[in-house]
Amino acid sequence: MKSNWPMVTLMLISLLGCKANQESLQDYVQQVEQRASNEIQSLAPVMDFRAAVYSQRQARQPFVLPQAALVLDQPTVNRDCWQPAARRKNGKLERYPLSKLKLRGVMGSGGKISALIQTPQGNVLKIHKGQYIGLNNGKVMKVASNRLEIKETLPDGLGCWNTRTVTLALK
Repeated sequence: MKSNWPMVTLMLISLLGCKANQESLQDYVQQVEQRASNEIQSLAPVMDFRAAVYSQRQARQPFVLPQAALVLDQPTVNRDCWQPAARRKNGKLERYPLSKLKLRGVMGSGGKISALIQTPQGNVLKIHKGQYIGLNNGKVMKVASNRLEIKETLPDGLGCWNTRTVTLALK
């Protein structure tokens, strides 16, 4: 009987362990449901929707402003301001906005520094100071070891033009 004694002791201990949690499962579920129902907030009342009745007064194009609105809203055009010189866009890099172009490298030869620009298609093109880039008549003003400075010309909507400097940085 000595050999079965440890086995019987182990079985008695495991059976006593099963009596540890004698709470009712139904009572626990009821407590959880009561706590959950107390946390629900009431919704705001629904507002009544009333559709407005449309009655056409005049037959006109729906996407064209009436003549009175066109005259009142248009600002005065200032013609005594700086205008850029007219030029043809014939550079390969003038087809893309600057936001789509990436500076991939800088190289120099004989004291002349060039920048390597990647197009959205993945082609890499070389550009020098004085050449044009981007859609807004961007002229390369400086090629540095880690950046490219570009002077863009933008219309202000009133017939005048403004310039801004944009930098493409080497990443």
